[in-house]
Amino acid sequence: MAQLALYGGKPVRTRPYPSWPQGGDEELSYLQQVLKSPRWFAGPRGDDPEALGTLFGEHFARLHGARFGLPVANGSVAIEIALRALGIGPGAEVIVPAYTFVSTATSVLLVGGIPVFADIEPDTYCLDPRDVASRIGSNTRAIIPVHLGGQMADMEVIQSLARTHNLAVVEDCAQAIDSAWLGKKAGTWGELGTFSFQANKTITSGEGGLVMTNDAGLTEKVVALRAFGRSVQQEASLKRSSAFASQTLSGNYRLSEFQAAVLLAQLDKFPLQDEKRRSNAERLTRGLQEIPGIKHIRREAPASKHGYYYYLVRYDREQFAGLNPDQFCALLNAEGIPFLPGDREPIYRHPVFHWEHLQEALCPEVLERYRRVVHPDDQGCPAAEEACRSTLILRHPVLLGDPEDTDDIVEAMAKIKKNINEINSQ
Repeated sequence: MAQLALYGGKPVRTRPYPSWPQGGDEELSYLQQVLKSPRWFAGPRGDDPEALGTLFGEHFARLHGARFGLPVANGSVAIEIALRALGIGPGAEVIVPAYTFVSTATSVLLVGGIPVFADIEPDTYCLDPRDVASRIGSNTRAIIPVHLGGQMADMEVIQSLARTHNLAVVEDCAQAIDSAWLGKKAGTWGELGTFSFQANKTITSGEGGLVMTNDAGLTEKVVALRAFGRSVQQEASLKRSSAFASQTLSGNYRLSEFQAAVLLAQLDKFPLQDEKRRSNAERLTRGLQEIPGIKHIRREAPASKHGYYYYLVRYDREQFAGLNPDQFCALLNAEGIPFLPGDREPIYRHPVFHWEHLQEALCPEVLERYRRVVHPDDQGCPAAEEACRSTLILRHPVLLGDPEDTDDIVEAMAKIKKNINEINSQ
């Protein structure tokens, strides 16, 4: 008789895990405040002092120990604005990880730059500083470390590399709200840090993003770039309101007050949710350590904190009948455990990074340089390639359940391991 649920056995659990997003009275209260007021947007530059967006930016920056938090439309444009604020433009090479969401690299292309893909560290899935060092060239202008799933990259080493080679650092913190490395929060190591509040994130308004910095000069550039290039510096020379003086070519990337209202409520609830995620993650890790061939992707460091947007698991395929991630997830899902496959391929294999798809986006000179630098079929990133063959993901809402809910995950994984021969007989 079959034991595994996929083949007819009894599943470990049928009760669902917590859903996400989670809205409630807190969000409703802030939304009603906006609805009843005449202020539905944060002002011509998105920085009116009384705006909820301004308030949220201040509170979010305070959470991370930063001076300035500047809300924008989403996490992808946050990266684009950050690069433009730093003067990264046509032909500039920017080093990005090969294992991340696609917009980390497409944002580089959107400012006319060239993404240079570097490998990841197998125990963090974040940028490997050694591989970064090997890819720095005369045209390199910046590094974008991604704190994947809430695990921070080794920012001490990356910052040292950046200082040595006079490079800017933009931290992609989309998945790392309130993460920390060696006692310093995500988004405060580099010149700029970018965040996302898309629907899956641990603080969300459906869409939304934020650029964070400690630099007042960069703050002014970001504020202008998110609102039609409207610059305070023009006010004196033109003798008119800076709200209508566009100096820099840019679009409208402001956050609405309705989104800011939801984000303020989400931020209020974040500490308790964050503590529950971390506590359940620790319990889950202890349980999974008892199963041969299963490893939680995390590197411990003093005074560091994992943000747990993802709980990443790597498995030894030889100990699990050669299962690919989709097959493994099918088995776990049948047991009632909502694992997802990790990225199926490094981002450089996405069609958008093939040069023929960029002919209308890049000028001929930059396109030719891109063809020499980027090789989508082989970027020499073996750790990223291997990660795509053996990684499973739990999204953070799973960690918002009761502690015993994590035990079901361990039980399901152990059950598959114990009955692995059933797979071969199907």
